[in-house]
Amino acid sequence: MIGMSQELDDADDMDEEADVAAPEQPLPQPPETQITIERFPDGLTINVPPAGLWRGSHGLFAFGIIWVGAMAVLTPLLVASILSGKGAEQGGAMIVPALLSLFWLVGIGLLLGGLNMGRRRAAIAVTGGTLMIIQTGIFGTKQRQWPATTITRVYAGASGMEVNDKPILELQISAQGSSRFGLLAGRTDEELQWIASELRASLGLT
Repeated sequence: MIGMSQELDDADDMDEEADVAAPEQPLPQPPETQITIERFPDGLTINVPPAGLWRGSHGLFAFGIIWVGAMAVLTPLLVASILSGKGAEQGGAMIVPALLSLFWLVGIGLLLGGLNMGRRRAAIAVTGGTLMIIQTGIFGTKQRQWPATTITRVYAGASGMEVNDKPILELQISAQGSSRFGLLAGRTDEELQWIASELRASLGLT
């Protein structure tokens, strides 16, 4: 009886270890997503088209338009005030132009950031024991690749950007011997979680 009990305990331990080591199953594909996945025996390819300026920028592009529109109204008024001499009496002749330049730069930065988020496209592939990524936006192309055996984590994490105090997530990849790599900020949380789960399953991560 003792020997049989020990065998059952060993079998239970083996089952638990198998459960822990088993690669996770991908999440269901989000409805209405335009992202496509093609699977083949030794990997997969993921094509991520642009998300669009309004949906993909999480309101950043729209906020940039409002900001620049407000500056377009305020700038002539402040400049006219300076030229009339009212601003100069308060030292505004030097301070106001500097502030206007700063606010214009912020507005232009918001527009460019939103435009980049909305127009980015990416291709992700797991093949031949390698994870490869290409992301193209208005600021150029980012390309990285890692041996699949070096990948330690693939997940959706905070990108460092926020809209209305809500963190914007991105797909993040951690690998041995390299810094964390992030991409696809601006896609929906469901899409990012889905892509991460597909990559973990293809890479055999638990």
